[in-house]
Amino acid sequence: MSKVSIIVLTYNQENFIEKNLKGIFMQKINFPIELIISDDCSKDTTPIVIEEYIKNKPSHVEIKFIKHKKNLGATSNFYHALKQCSGKYLAFCEGDDYWTDENKLQLQYDFLEGNKEYSMCFHQVKNISSDPLINEGIFAKVEDKDYSGMEIYQHWIVHTTSVFMKTEVLQNKAVQKLFKHPELLYFDTFLYMACSLNGKIRGSGLTMSSYLRHEEGISNGINYKRDLRHNHLDEVIAETYHGKIKEFADWQIFSRSRIAFSNLLKQGKLGLAFQHLKWILKKKKNLKIYLKKKYA
Repeated sequence: MSKVSIIVLTYNQENFIEKNLKGIFMQKINFPIELIISDDCSKDTTPIVIEEYIKNKPSHVEIKFIKHKKNLGATSNFYHALKQCSGKYLAFCEGDDYWTDENKLQLQYDFLEGNKEYSMCFHQVKNISSDPLINEGIFAKVEDKDYSGMEIYQHWIVHTTSVFMKTEVLQNKAVQKLFKHPELLYFDTFLYMACSLNGKIRGSGLTMSSYLRHEEGISNGINYKRDLRHNHLDEVIAETYHGKIKEFADWQIFSRSRIAFSNLLKQGKLGLAFQHLKWILKKKKNLKIYLKKKYA
């Protein structure tokens, strides 16, 4: 049977990592696992908790526990972990998230083994949050159907805990370009879009994992400095994919910076406003698209 590599990224997750590993170890499967745990120089007891828990690992699980001596940052830590993988397939579960269905991996493995024209599959994910308005709700509605790279980019529906993909995707031109940008704010959606270059992508309405949502998460709230980094990510995506994806990426950059520029001027934050103005001028051709609300 083909080996599956699982990447778990950790940083200061001493209160969550046991639940994460339990969800991996409980999987009912008929193939070997290579579990790559990459700790980004945690300042708490996360490495100690991991070392104690993996003493009782299942026999079919091979573990590579990487303890970085200095903090690399989430994106560089992820890239480093990807380069350690030797399995035919890849799955992910960040240290504070966890899998909830013991058959998750086997179902996804069987799908890709039986459908060679697909390079990736993913499923629906449940939110876990202190906010009662989103707790136990769905991260994003996923249907039992094929998804294009454009749909994944436009709607951001794929959560990391749900992904099961072919490792061969790491060799395509998009991922090789991704590896050249350790400064990117996000890396996950870019990687999942890259799977569309190797084959079809399948979604599933089954809910088989949980996403622990933190209020301090990098995607929460208004942050105009973060928006500049998001513009940079969209620019790299535009340069990589061209066509409709490039058009949408350019529109995203223009729209995001137009709103930021207007609000920053009102706040008297001229330096930051000027940085967004540079993006507006660079993407000003999208004004017509924006006014027509083509992507609204």
